[in-house]
Amino acid sequence: MEELATIEREIEELKSKSKSVYWNDEIILKTLNDCANCFFDLIGGETCYFYLAPKRGKDVEYEYVISRKIRSGFTKTPDQIPNKVISSYLGKDKQNSIGWVRLTYSDANGFSFSPADKKRLSDMAQIAALAIEDSIKYANNALIAECNQLAVILAFVRIIEAKSKWTLGHSERVTNIGVMLLEAALGDQEWVMSIDQDEVYRLERWFKFAGLLHDLGKVGISDALIDKPGRLTDEEFEKIKLHPGIGGSLMDVLGLECTKAIVPMIEHHHENYDGSGYPAGLKGNEIPPGSRILKIADVYCAITEERPYRSPLAHWDAVEEIKRHSGRFFDPKLVEIFCKLPIESFEKNVEKTTSEAEPVAEQTQEEQIGEDPYHIPSIRKYSVYTKK
Repeated sequence: MEELATIEREIEELKSKSKSVYWNDEIILKTLNDCANCFFDLIGGETCYFYLAPKRGKDVEYEYVISRKIRSGFTKTPDQIPNKVISSYLGKDKQNSIGWVRLTYSDANGFSFSPADKKRLSDMAQIAALAIEDSIKYANNALIAECNQLAVILAFVRIIEAKSKWTLGHSERVTNIGVMLLEAALGDQEWVMSIDQDEVYRLERWFKFAGLLHDLGKVGISDALIDKPGRLTDEEFEKIKLHPGIGGSLMDVLGLECTKAIVPMIEHHHENYDGSGYPAGLKGNEIPPGSRILKIADVYCAITEERPYRSPLAHWDAVEEIKRHSGRFFDPKLVEIFCKLPIESFEKNVEKTTSEAEPVAEQTQEEQIGEDPYHIPSIRKYSVYTKK
């Protein structure tokens, strides 16, 4: 399964990052941005450069280009030698530093730094170094926690895979179709505006895993029921209807941070848009957006796959079946978006695309911290923050 391989690669990447420092983490970037704004507000300058030493992790220079009006009424003293650049090590001295920071003014104006600014930057840089190191530790712990979450998810997906030959590959296919629908839906302004904006992040980060785990609860259902060749009795169907709740409970008991996003999607992917579904009889927008997407992807995949009790439908017959139940079982807007997806072409090419994909070699470049803190590393990876 390509999705399992993707999760495995993500876990290995997180493990690798957690062993050193992953400078591109948003937690660290936010800290650097806060420090830069303090320097600008209390000292001045137009550009702030951070250089973090290679021994602490990846060698990255962060450049902050902040557009703003320079303080009015600020003028240099006549006897002052123009000083467009000041810098300081991030720490007490070079031996105990984690890198350095530099503030600059451009040559396009008459502003410059004073010796007092240099001393002030040195004092503030020691405080900034402590804040940056704290954010590095926090980011590192966050990476380890996320790695553990993905490892648990991977284990659960493999349990689902082994449950039955009918579930083998089904969850991955539901995920692929669901992700296609999600991406198209997030590009539709009308649909995006109809959901809670906090939900957008949860969908982007965790929907894929909800898709892979949507049938997790079937591990608690008898194999005889899942593989039964004939029609289920009412009593048997009531037992099958327990699987969304079982899946949610299995995830919830782990107490993982991701469960807050994943569990609702799993528990309600069998709700119907008209309120006639299960387990809670939710209706319309009461149903989590991720569950509404999963509903369409799950039904499409189920009716186009072979089962012991029926033959599969062709693609266009399945699409017509979903359109026929728009507004009853499915979110009408999502059905409209779904019907425009090139699913048939995607499924024909997905195996070929997977086999042709070549791993991209990671490029690493190391530069030791220069003797001169005014030196700019020749290779820069930066994030730009603009202050309005």
